[in-house]
Amino acid sequence: MDTPRSSLKDNVYSYIAGRIDSGELSAGDRVSEQAICDAMGVSRTPVREALIQLASDGYLDNQPRRGFRVRGFDRQRALEVFEVIGPLDGQAAFLACPQLTEQDLAQMQFLVGSMDLAISSGLILKYDDLQREFHYSYVQKCGNQRLMDLMTQLERCFIKRDYSTVDREMTTKLLLKANEEHRHILDLLKARDAAAVRDYVRDVHWDTDNAEFTVW
Repeated sequence: MDTPRSSLKDNVYSYIAGRIDSGELSAGDRVSEQAICDAMGVSRTPVREALIQLASDGYLDNQPRRGFRVRGFDRQRALEVFEVIGPLDGQAAFLACPQLTEQDLAQMQFLVGSMDLAISSGLILKYDDLQREFHYSYVQKCGNQRLMDLMTQLERCFIKRDYSTVDREMTTKLLLKANEEHRHILDLLKARDAAAVRDYVRDVHWDTDNAEFTVW
């Protein structure tokens, strides 16, 4: 059976996004339609559709007569994203707070412990996956699909995930601080203090002073 075109587009999307996430493609690099076609053995149509979607989601810039290039994440853009994602994530926590079950909270507790272990083991990419799962645990329970979609779109801005521009000691310090914040977020959720968790996520966890560490 032939693979549906929508599935082909999704596969191409994942392939290109994966190359960006891994650092194989970096800011300013041109993404060749033909190279993707050759690498994946697919036609230009699903590749073009995937590239357009990647541009819409913030991974790429579509430049007239220059094609698609990987979008960088400079300080100004990082600040803009922090200023938007903080209130959204805080509101998601506020809405989800009364909806979270004991099982949800136990899973989040497990993720906090797993992040501690990832940090101590130097598994930075694993930490990144775990912290995304931590936030998703309550975002998916907020009951507002539009908010969830906006969060997903903004999270895609954080492409570079290896902290390679920061030394190991500084990386460990940053991640330990971030995970202490995760621990406090969880404590507030356990206490069912929706207003406090909203304010903490917005004003502390997404403090714009932290934006510089996401620039790449």
